[in-house]
Amino acid sequence: MSIHINTGYTVISPYQVFIILSVAAGIAVISRLCIKRGIPVKKTLLLLALIPASSWCCACLYTFITSGGKRIGLASIGAAAGVYLAAILVSLIQPGTGHRNIMLQNCTFALPLMYSIAKLGCLSAGCCHGIRYSGPLSVEYSGTDVSVFPVQALESAVFAAIFISGMVMLRKHDINSVRKVFITSAAAKCALEFLRDTHTGKFISIGQTVCILAILLCGCPLIYNWHKRSSNI
Repeated sequence: MSIHINTGYTVISPYQVFIILSVAAGIAVISRLCIKRGIPVKKTLLLLALIPASSWCCACLYTFITSGGKRIGLASIGAAAGVYLAAILVSLIQPGTGHRNIMLQNCTFALPLMYSIAKLGCLSAGCCHGIRYSGPLSVEYSGTDVSVFPVQALESAVFAAIFISGMVMLRKHDINSVRKVFITSAAAKCALEFLRDTHTGKFISIGQTVCILAILLCGCPLIYNWHKRSSNI
């Protein structure tokens, strides 16, 4: 049984609504975490003001660069980089001891929720759709008779779970919670890319390469610290 999704909207598309909700949800989580973790209100407000513009610009810049200058559009990896860039800019504009790391950590905790909501927008619009698939819960978009795998819905569910897990780890004061959320998010993004139609015929995409590099960059210190602690036992 296929799920039919109409993409012919005349006023405002659900995609736009979900993107706005994604940013709003991210801002709400980051705001809450910043205040709770001792970031000054003025610095928090500046961060929240910079996130929308920074994430949008970096998202468009990412697609422009990776497409060889052929197109401009929103890309999740670029948007995530923009959120981190906003935190770095705030720490440069208003320096504070330890504030940069805390803001970057807060962004890491919020990004899975932002991505989860944004993928619902992709599901409604038909962009980033999955490989051809005619099994249960396959999706068929208006104007086409091809059924595809609902990879956007799966991504939304996976990243919602990552967000909830991150909040639980933070509440339990897990010292590795940030790295775990970051690595899990990058690994999930990389793995789910194989189910996307645009990945057909490719060995590895640019996005997957970025995710793997991010995993190595964040995972190596984690492995080193674990090995060091094991050696001291």
